[in-house]
Amino acid sequence: MDRIRLLNAFDTALLEYQLLHADVPINVNCLLLGKGPAPDIGVVRGWVAERLRRFPLLTERLVCVPGRRARYGWRADPDVDLNHLVREHPVFPPAPTASVASPASAGGVGGLGAGPGFGGTALHDFVARRSDEVVSMAGPPWQLWLLRSADDTEFALLYRASHIQQDGTAKNLVLSALFGVGSDPMAFVPPQRREAGRTRSREVGAAVARSLQWLAPTTGPASFAAPWLGRTIHGWETTSLSLLRSIGTPVGGTVNDVFLAALAGALRRWPGTGRAAVGLPVAMAVSTRQPGERAMLANFVAGARIVLPCAEELPLDRLLAVRDRTDRLKQGGTLGVGERLLFEFLPARIRPRLFDAGLSGRSSLLSVSNQAGAPGPLALAGQPITTAVPIPTLFPGQRLACHLSGLGDAVSVGTAADAGLPGAGDLARLWVEEVGLLDDAVRALLAGSGQWTANGPAR
Repeated sequence: MDRIRLLNAFDTALLEYQLLHADVPINVNCLLLGKGPAPDIGVVRGWVAERLRRFPLLTERLVCVPGRRARYGWRADPDVDLNHLVREHPVFPPAPTASVASPASAGGVGGLGAGPGFGGTALHDFVARRSDEVVSMAGPPWQLWLLRSADDTEFALLYRASHIQQDGTAKNLVLSALFGVGSDPMAFVPPQRREAGRTRSREVGAAVARSLQWLAPTTGPASFAAPWLGRTIHGWETTSLSLLRSIGTPVGGTVNDVFLAALAGALRRWPGTGRAAVGLPVAMAVSTRQPGERAMLANFVAGARIVLPCAEELPLDRLLAVRDRTDRLKQGGTLGVGERLLFEFLPARIRPRLFDAGLSGRSSLLSVSNQAGAPGPLALAGQPITTAVPIPTLFPGQRLACHLSGLGDAVSVGTAADAGLPGAGDLARLWVEEVGLLDDAVRALLAGSGQWTANGPAR
């Protein structure tokens, strides 16, 4: 029998959740933007076929392992149906004239969805339709769609994968394997055995304390109680990773702190929450990967609960409040390590219920994820790929999700909101505006009081 790579505990819980909710998309999606004419679909399939030969992990499919109890794993399958795996969407209509301009939420910086080739909201409509479909597990659990602009000056690629096999890190590994330029991606190697280690009581104790926060019920703005329509509206915007770093570093904050602070400000102004958003509890994804697991196609994710300081009126105060709250979350050990140990310790039958409870919306109003972007450069058949946009999906009970990822220095925020929420497609635009306000606030701080440290202004 060919070698089978068993699902880990989190993968198995996701699979069992998917089996209970067969029509729910548990997807990891990414929209890639390329410059220049789109290659022919036959060329794209040939490109992918060559990459599959170099990286057999990309051909893995789900199989049931024989035995006394049902277990599942991944096994490489050389007979891949490229016609199903790599598909093409018809040419998009031309961009509307100035008198019929598309809304501000119709695309991100850099022409994605708002450039001369992708007209109106057609790209958003396609992304919403495809990203909300369940990825088939009959073959490799991912799919690539080629999108060609009307004037053939740009193209897009929608990558869809099942979360059962891939978290955000694994998604970036696949993108590097499919489109990485130059030598083979050094990070994309066969799975490595996890190094044995002793359970650290301090890490587990900190995780237990953090987990108790999930017991606190959430109360949301009245607009979050609006009728659930079950149709998702997506939005995205792109900015600079170096800009986010330049905002966070002077105040001892991280890129993630800037991401969350900008989100708190955006939610404060967003019609979906408005000024009722005094403090919004969110579920924040945290990576639990160990060094030996950095190149595995699997899930190593835990959740942390954090309350966004939407009540703070000033952008800088929101940033400092987020920084302090994330610092407190990290006290007692590395965030995510203890949560993973706890999850793996639980009986297998309880894990899907815990996963379901975390997504129910009873303890958090939205989910956020800051996924490290692919390093790049990426290209398809010689045509450069310039932007990578995360496209969240909404689980049952969720009304809103916001993800951050990117490619090189181009970092993008992607949002997913139920169509019943007011301004469902505007949150990404408000987020990038808040980044600008944070930049102004930090620049004014540096000009007025000098360098800022993690403990306050430098003396």
